[in-house]
Amino acid sequence: MDTDYNRRLLELQQFADSALPIGGAAHSFGLEMLVDAGLLGLENLEGFLRDYLLEAGVLEACYCAASCELGLADGRLEQWLDWSADLGARKLARESRDGSAAMGRRFLFLAATVTDLAMLRAALESVEDREAEVHLAACFGLAAGALGIDAELAAAAYLHQSTATLLSCCQRLLPLGQTRAQEILWSLKPEILEAARSGASVPINSPESFPFLPELASARHPALRTRLFMS
Repeated sequence: MDTDYNRRLLELQQFADSALPIGGAAHSFGLEMLVDAGLLGLENLEGFLRDYLLEAGVLEACYCAASCELGLADGRLEQWLDWSADLGARKLARESRDGSAAMGRRFLFLAATVTDLAMLRAALESVEDREAEVHLAACFGLAAGALGIDAELAAAAYLHQSTATLLSCCQRLLPLGQTRAQEILWSLKPEILEAARSGASVPINSPESFPFLPELASARHPALRTRLFMS
């Protein structure tokens, strides 16, 4: 038994927990607006998430995997900050962009604190010194790379966490029971792996992906009379 490999998988599992205290429960990334508009319900939730993974998921996986490779190689943090800024520029709705940045910063602080790894401490210091905007996918990837995790596996773990978080949001927005939520998450594993593989196999900045409907819904989210979520 490879004890070191198993330990790294356990560390990755902790970071990929959807209950990680980084603010995920506060954001629906446009899903609340879609439910309110009658465009998202129990009947099309699984199909929506399947399409979401193959669009937004591939985009996020690309930046997560590239950040992981940089972390594995102990690469330049300036490059990583540029990548994160580029990912932020692809999030056209302010709410989704701010939500991703807030969760990314909190994740980086948490990862640097619990691991005490030099690369993550340096990344956190660079972010604080420059008051830089860093996004969750890039922060997750960098942390996974610093732990010695394969880039495609890191992207898959990140997407699994993101999907579980969105399903948790839907349990508060829709009459979605725990068993059905777990069934959906289980059934989406092939799409999670495919999105991770696709994202990890293309050069950074190259994925042609734009999740139009969630971004539009996120932009309109502030107009809701009552809101459960910040985005």
